[in-house]
Amino acid sequence: MSNWRQLVAVMGFLLIATSGSVAAQTAPPVANAIQATGQAENPSAGTRVKNWTRSKLDAAKKRWAQNQEKFTDCQKQLGERQKVKRLSLHNQGHFLEQCMLRKS
Repeated sequence: MSNWRQLVAVMGFLLIATSGSVAAQTAPPVANAIQATGQAENPSAGTRVKNWTRSKLDAAKKRWAQNQEKFTDCQKQLGERQKVKRLSLHNQGHFLEQCMLRKS
């Protein structure tokens, strides 16, 4: 899986995990006890991120910065291509995806 897709997947997972914690706060006490047992075996994404070491966090920030640079370059290429031939939104997304995969 490309770094760009991993970034989007992690962001989506964190969004789901945080919305799940809000729902868990409103659950009855019995359900909380069951969830606590399950969480002990599989910590949430938020808990895992909280426990990252400084070096792991710095490495992730570096990868995200590299992806941002690649994405900016791909957007420039898309702009140049749009000057020659107009692309639909679907084709623009496809172009950006292929560009990001090419540069990995």
